[in-house]
Amino acid sequence: MTGLHDQLRKLELHDGDVICLPADTLEEHIQQMSKTVRELHPGMRLMYVLGDLQALDEAAMNAAGWYRK
Repeated sequence: MTGLHDQLRKLELHDGDVICLPADTLEEHIQQMSKTVRELHPGMRLMYVLGDLQALDEAAMNAAGWYRK
């Protein structure tokens, strides 16, 4: 069994980035990650997506402010 430290990767975050997390990520872990990122990068706008990003249809992406170019 691999630990969380084996799954971590360095993230170079930019305003407007989307962070994809496994669908089974616990709510408390998402909240802690979000809090930590806000402390490290105040004012940065990020979107957290659980599960497969491809599962979002075009209408849902447009409603979230994403547009295909």
